[in-house]
Amino acid sequence: MTAPRNLIRITVVAAAAVCVALVLAAAGRAPKDPSALYAKTFDTHWERLRDDYPYFEFYGVDWDEERAAHRPRALAAANPDEFAWELARLISALPDPHVSFLPAIDTIKGRWSYPELDTRMIGRRVYVSAWLEGQLPEIPERYVDAPHAYPEVISVRGEKLSGAAEILAAGPLGTTFDGTLRWPDGSETTYVLRRPEVSNLPPEKKHFGEGWLVTGRVGSIGYMHVKTFDPTLGTLGPDGKMTTMLRAALKELHDTDGLILDFQGNGGGMVAASDPFLGNILERRRSYRWGNSGGKTRVITPRKPRYQGDIVTIVDERSASGGEWAARILRDAGRAVVVGGTTAGAEAAVLTSTGPDGSIVNFSAWPMVEPGIQPFQGTGIELDHALPLTIEAVREHGLDQAMASVRRARLAKALELLGAGAGDLDALVALADE
Repeated sequence: MTAPRNLIRITVVAAAAVCVALVLAAAGRAPKDPSALYAKTFDTHWERLRDDYPYFEFYGVDWDEERAAHRPRALAAANPDEFAWELARLISALPDPHVSFLPAIDTIKGRWSYPELDTRMIGRRVYVSAWLEGQLPEIPERYVDAPHAYPEVISVRGEKLSGAAEILAAGPLGTTFDGTLRWPDGSETTYVLRRPEVSNLPPEKKHFGEGWLVTGRVGSIGYMHVKTFDPTLGTLGPDGKMTTMLRAALKELHDTDGLILDFQGNGGGMVAASDPFLGNILERRRSYRWGNSGGKTRVITPRKPRYQGDIVTIVDERSASGGEWAARILRDAGRAVVVGGTTAGAEAAVLTSTGPDGSIVNFSAWPMVEPGIQPFQGTGIELDHALPLTIEAVREHGLDQAMASVRRARLAKALELLGAGAGDLDALVALADE
């Protein structure tokens, strides 16, 4: 877990709003009677999700039952650490890729760390790709000398690994936690990991620098890898606008016969960045209604200059939210064919709940309710040509080789669909790897 995947997705919009006087976290001590703060924080988050979260029925979660189970333990927490973990257990009942939890900054900053373990999400499950030196778990005898066992992480501190449960792996510096692994033969073992002695929380958001947008052409085919629609994660042009750079890149490729739009790894961002770009591709206006009552509308309006060639989009399991929507909108409009792996299934817009202790819960809101349009929450967008990264391939060939193979297969399929020759594949792979 190089960095907690759930935490990477967090947009910390209120990280500075911390109740310093109430949480004496620098010394790891709670105030004399913290229960009132705990109760107010718990209720703030629980009520906000009760009022605005749209997917309780979809995920089969009884939110009242969750409150009854977790609130007494949260209020009885011995210290801010225990309270944060119990709140994480509550939030982790929602296996939604948009749901995340960040404890109060004063609780974790300089005091908590997260195990720097290499993991990979494959088929919406988390597998260990490399162990830290000196922290090998109990390994079944048949896998002791197997370099590609890649066990699945089943639980963290007794909680199923989904959503906000990943924060349970974080905790005070140098302490340990346990969990459960499942091996290829179905057997399960317990692992124990020690947290780093140096704090690495809250995590820094990955910044792509100038590499957020990779463009070029191979023969008569254009290529654009758009890694994010979040303007804060990339180095932008002189005007500081992501839309300007996207439009300029598309204009440079206007004379190509076909275009590959690569949204692999694009976790989304802002519609203000993505929709004008999509407008330079669409022939007709597209609109989608949002919200439990359909009271909000997202409109993508055609713009000039418009790219007129054929398009193939490529997605994978890391394509989420706005990254999924971009491919979905183009497919709905008949402007693109979609190739790749099952996407995250993070359909809705995101709202944030900030607790009085400074803790933050991000959650899905405003689901799509457009008549005749299939939702993709929890399922991912429809694929025209499925070419997934599978755990079977990873265990047979190793992660790096399996990833390279599936990436090459997706690019080859894109070239085929655009009528380009296979002789361009090596050049395209080299361009995509930049």
